[in-house]
Amino acid sequence: MEHPTRSPEPARWVERRAKLFEAGEYPDKGLTVTEADLARLAGSFDGPVPVLIEHAESPLDLGELTSVEAVGPELFGTVRLTEEADRLVRRSGAASLSVALSPDLSRILELSLVRRPRVPDARLFGGGPVFQARWPGLSSAPEAARLLEALLREGRLTPAQRPYAEALLACGQAVAFDGDSVPVAALARALLELQPPSALFAEVAPARAADESNLLLPEEEAFYRRYFPDVELSEIARRRVR
Repeated sequence: MEHPTRSPEPARWVERRAKLFEAGEYPDKGLTVTEADLARLAGSFDGPVPVLIEHAESPLDLGELTSVEAVGPELFGTVRLTEEADRLVRRSGAASLSVALSPDLSRILELSLVRRPRVPDARLFGGGPVFQARWPGLSSAPEAARLLEALLREGRLTPAQRPYAEALLACGQAVAFDGDSVPVAALARALLELQPPSALFAEVAPARAADESNLLLPEEEAFYRRYFPDVELSEIARRRVR
């Protein structure tokens, strides 16, 4: 009896954010990796490249590295795993990573799950959206300056706090947060924008001139300000005493 052939179901994928590499000295390889090298790796990435185990070819289709981004001295990426591979990684805790680079540090050749990563905290993070979408950063120093000026005007930031905010917004490091790796600058921006505005820096109505302080009642002043905003209260006061 022949069994009907069944077409394979399309693969289902799980995307996970990962730290891949970082700038530093690698004396066993005779290499010094700079932030510029990481930026070049990110800029030249035209993946995807495969995910292997211990840098060895295998018949298992684990997934692929689909995007790369340099954040200061660290290199991050998005890893797309099959559902089966993701379950295996989570169950075994085998989340440590090692990236294979071309000798001239111009290309990423593959990414491997390893037991002993060269960079201790190179690893897969939790699943979910890529952090750029959740944690928008700042593309330039002028953009950061404009943000700080706006926050000052809105009363979300005091002048004394500004130097500290500038330092955080300029930081190129990333930290673990909510199961993801998030740039310090992006967290600082989110924190500042979540601050409630304060009336301390809001615009206030100009003080009344001294010669009108005893001439207009508060109700009168409110009436004129509401219905005749272009009329100077001092002019009304002078007309009253004539």
